[in-house]
Amino acid sequence: MGNPSFARLRVLDLSRYLPGGYATQVLADLGADVIKVEDTGLGDFCRHEHPQRGGMSYYIEALGRNKRSVALDLKDADAHAAFMKLVEGADVVVESFRPGVTKKLGIDYAAVRAVNPRIVYCSFSGYGQDDPRSQLPLHDLNMQAQSGYLSLNGGVKAPLHLCDLASSMVAAQSMLAALYDREISGEGRFIDVSMFDSFVWWNSLIDTRWGFQDESISEDTIAFPERCCFYNIYETSDGGRLAFGLIEDKFWASFCEDAGVPELIDQPDDAYERMCALVASRTLAEWEAWLADKDLCIAAVIDKNAALAQLMEREPSMVAYRDFPRAGRVLQTNLPHAIAGMRPSLDDAVEAPAHGEHTAEVLRELGFDADAVDELARRGAVRCGS
Repeated sequence: MGNPSFARLRVLDLSRYLPGGYATQVLADLGADVIKVEDTGLGDFCRHEHPQRGGMSYYIEALGRNKRSVALDLKDADAHAAFMKLVEGADVVVESFRPGVTKKLGIDYAAVRAVNPRIVYCSFSGYGQDDPRSQLPLHDLNMQAQSGYLSLNGGVKAPLHLCDLASSMVAAQSMLAALYDREISGEGRFIDVSMFDSFVWWNSLIDTRWGFQDESISEDTIAFPERCCFYNIYETSDGGRLAFGLIEDKFWASFCEDAGVPELIDQPDDAYERMCALVASRTLAEWEAWLADKDLCIAAVIDKNAALAQLMEREPSMVAYRDFPRAGRVLQTNLPHAIAGMRPSLDDAVEAPAHGEHTAEVLRELGFDADAVDELARRGAVRCGS
């Protein structure tokens, strides 16, 4: 799976949960050798999320394909030495410990760079390595709250972890940029990914609007407020819903003319209420039939079952089921990066690794013989297999 040029890259991913896993998924799918470096106890916390099947969590199945797993007790001198030997031939290290933990473990950027000056070292934290807030226990929702975003969306908890996703995008872009720079400069880079700052970046349109509106913004003054008549979700007579995205004047005017309500074109004060009543006058099927020959930005709100069925039918290269040895039939979502000649294929996807599944294999690659691996496992310095 992926591109042969990426097969030269080795990524050591010590991160836990979503941000690092999403970021390194990009590199793994493109063909890099991504090795999850986990502790010998619980390993990546995402392994224990439910639902589970065949001893595998949905979380690890979503973010762990095409990766390998080694489990090392980095507090053990021999296991630590094995990790540093891995570092010698690595290109990227990713970690998400609280600032200061990697230094205590002797695997911080300075220690890693000392054995591999070309390393690209990416650290995730809540607010950045030097911000004291990063020492506090924090999760995605806490940072959404602190950004001001939750005050504008009605305080709704999104089903996606927005700060996590923003930071994973920033990390993936940063790692690729640093790797490109290394080809020119010959030097590695330290990447300090602030989850909060990454989400602030995603808020840029809202924040600039705040500045344009005399430093004032609320739910009613954002780009498309709650009662916006042309950009909203309306309910049909049978409980269906339609999403209207008639932002351009020409689309809004065309809808109003065709729907027999030209008086709404100028958006009078009661336009939202009139639209609610209008959409509620027909069933979803009737509206869909009416829309069949129209060139309008209107779509039915479909549930996840229907959406995934549609995706699997129309875009099987993007979303498809794959049969894996442990978890069985698993729905996998491909990268959207449609780079000519480099697009990964889900047909080649390898199931996410069990905890420590590749420890013995990787140690042998580093020169450890079978007896040495067995001795490390007996002492609990490493974990081999699930």
